[in-house]
Amino acid sequence: MDAPTPLQAHLLKAIQNLARDNQQLRESARADGPDPTSPELLRTLDIGEHSGEQLESVALAIGVPKAWIDYARAAGHRGLAWQPGQVLLGSGRVARQSLIAALAREVHGLQDMAGVGAAHIRREEVSADTVAQFRRVMGMTWQRLGAVSHALTLTEEERHQVWSRGSQHWSTVVAGQVRGYSDQELSMRWQQVAGVEFPVVAAPVLVLQWAGITQEDIAAQMPTSPDRMVELAATASNDHSPNAAALAVTDPDPGRDHATATAIATAIDAAGVSAPAARYLDPAGDAADLAADQRELDPAPGTELL
Repeated sequence: MDAPTPLQAHLLKAIQNLARDNQQLRESARADGPDPTSPELLRTLDIGEHSGEQLESVALAIGVPKAWIDYARAAGHRGLAWQPGQVLLGSGRVARQSLIAALAREVHGLQDMAGVGAAHIRREEVSADTVAQFRRVMGMTWQRLGAVSHALTLTEEERHQVWSRGSQHWSTVVAGQVRGYSDQELSMRWQQVAGVEFPVVAAPVLVLQWAGITQEDIAAQMPTSPDRMVELAATASNDHSPNAAALAVTDPDPGRDHATATAIATAIDAAGVSAPAARYLDPAGDAADLAADQRELDPAPGTELL
């Protein structure tokens, strides 16, 4: 019988406690809590569910066996909180090559995202807020994949394998793909990114950071910053228009509301956060503080990290 590593245990704790919190919120709403059909409650539940799915995805990505994840989630649904030293049956070994292959698929998805970001703003006018939301989600995805890469301690050869798209540079491959998208398909792919709730993509990144993975650890694993990825995709498309670098903007004040702050708190408080996170998670906190903390999670616009 194997035991989880400290990082694996941290993620399993978050998965189990979040599943418990989500279940308790549902039961409370059915019993004597707020209106079970209220938009705010439904949104909080939806964010909680999708945040749990993201945490499970990251756990799988760093090699946590699915059986352990299923057990932690089921225990949370039964109302049990994670306990240190919790017994987990079965082997904790996952084939490394399968983890590298899965990470490569995720990194290729990030590359595709950069291509969509570069092309959509060329074909269609979009608001600054929508651009900022796309950029926030892409930045969080970039950080998550950097954290997973750090957890897997990729070798230089494995990093090349993960980022490679065959004999051509990844940006050339992506540019060729995007050129074949109709305006409707490109808009749909843009919305698939920009329409994601920020707390859902933020939850696993914050859990990994509070488990000890730093921004420096993440940056060391990622050969290109998010903004630079968009620039490379635009260049590969032979796009030299002024809008080509439009994603590299300073985020406007997103004016995050208290419902979003509450949803973030519900999604990741289960991981056992420390005092420095209190301002970010306090639903009664100032909206400007929350916006500032969100901006801190994004790589600086136009900054080359390596």
